[in-house]
Order: sequence, then structure tokens, then C-alpha cells
Amino acid sequence: MSSNVIAIIPARGGSKGIPRENLLVLGGKPVIEHSIECARHTSSISRIVVSTDDPDIGDCARKTGAEVIWRPAELCGDTATSESALVHARDCLETTESYIPDLVIFIQPTSPCRQPHDIEKAIAQLHRENADWLFTACPVPGFVWRRTADDLTPVSYE
Repeated sequence: MSSNVIAIIPARGGSKGIPRENLLVLGGKPVIEHSIECARHTSSISRIVVSTDDPDIGDCARKTGAEVIWRPAELCGDTATSESALVHARDCLETTESYIPDLVIFIQPTSPCRQPHDIEKAIAQLHRENADWLFTACPVPGFVWRRTADDLTPVSYE
């Protein structure tokens, strides 16, 4: 098992779909706090970093026990990928601290219902299969809709 495991949580401030989504309160705390706490309670994770451009997200991350890496504006727009934020955070740590993790765990802040044992099981499977990467997802039964200015539009079917 890897002992040098970092969780990187990309959480930009601007979102067109749901404004300030990472700071919306769910179950009495901001959405991003759920992901940070889950990572903190995952024994395999040795370091937690939030990549953001937003001071409020940065403050929340620090208060919840994560480090913050400030993301440049070119990695925060609507066309910026989460992967670019992960690479930027990893590269910053390598440049500033000569820190190179054995394993990077990418935690989406807007999927707050995972549990530490879910991450532990994923890491164990990754090692068991001697894989380079692992993607996890869960089915969403039924139809997903998005509210537009005028009405609702389907997202998960045509």
C-alpha cells in the first residue's frame, strides 16, 4: 500500500450551473466540508489539498483541516478541466516542496455523500489490481432535470 497519498479537491469559485455550489449548505455545513472531512477520516490519505481561486472556499478548507493551493485564473474558467487543477496542484507541491505523492486521490467536492470506507476500498482495489488509475461512479436512477430561465430541461435522457 502507498503511504504517501494525497487527496486533491478542486473547488473553483465560479460556477454557472449552481452559483457558489461548493459553499452551499448541506446537512448544516458547506458542501466542500463534507469532502474534506471524508478525506480526513480516510486513514490511507496522508495529505489533503483544496485547489481554488476563491477566498471563501480557501477559508472554509483551512478551517476544516485542508491545505490550500491558489489556482491561477486561466485554470478557473468554464472551459478549465478538473484535471488541469489536479496537475497544477501536484506541480506546485513538487516545485515548492519537492513533494511527489505515491498516489493522487481526486475528490469531487460536489459529490458529498461518499464515506471514508468507500475511498479505502477504492485504494485497496487499485493496489490489488496493480492499476495506474481507478474511476468510481454510482448510478443515478430516474431522470435528471436542469432548471433553465424558462422551464426545466432533461439532462439524463432525450
